[in-house]
Amino acid sequence: MADGMASQTSSFDYDSPDVLDEVHRAIVAEMSGSVLAPLSDEEIAQREMEREIQQELYRQQEAEIAAAHEHERLAKAEQEQAEWLAEHRKVEAIRQRERAQEIDRLTTQRALTDLRLAAARQDTFQRNVENAQRNALAYQQHQTVLSHLEAMINPPEPPPERVVVVEADEEDDTFCGVKVTRPNPRRSWW
Repeated sequence: MADGMASQTSSFDYDSPDVLDEVHRAIVAEMSGSVLAPLSDEEIAQREMEREIQQELYRQQEAEIAAAHEHERLAKAEQEQAEWLAEHRKVEAIRQRERAQEIDRLTTQRALTDLRLAAARQDTFQRNVENAQRNALAYQQHQTVLSHLEAMINPPEPPPERVVVVEADEEDDTFCGVKVTRPNPRRSWW
């Protein structure tokens, strides 16, 4: 009985030898209480051929079912792959969009940082120029005050008197268009 259950739960094998028709006929005859006539060789050949045809039909049906299952499996795998590719493309598009946004954000941040640094350099340069100008003005004022103090403490020497000697031609009686008289050698006051 356990063997019968095992054969029912296992897959059916059409190539395995069947129970002989004579055995079936004997069981049917016994159950019905009548004796069946034995089969002729021609009937046995006919039944054998019908059994082979039936087995071939079963094989074809199983092949068709297997092909349909394989087709369904391939279609399902293709659909799953298409869904996976669509999902992968979505994820990749989202990743690329996020990466582009990140690059834009970093570029903007870098540009703002460069502008801040340029503004800080400009401010530093402006402060340096203003400090140099203040220092130069303070130095100039300091030097002016020192020179005034120096002039007050040590006044400058008066310039030497300049004596201009003009030589006149003895024969010429004019000097700058004015007639000049000659000294009288006899007079003592000249």
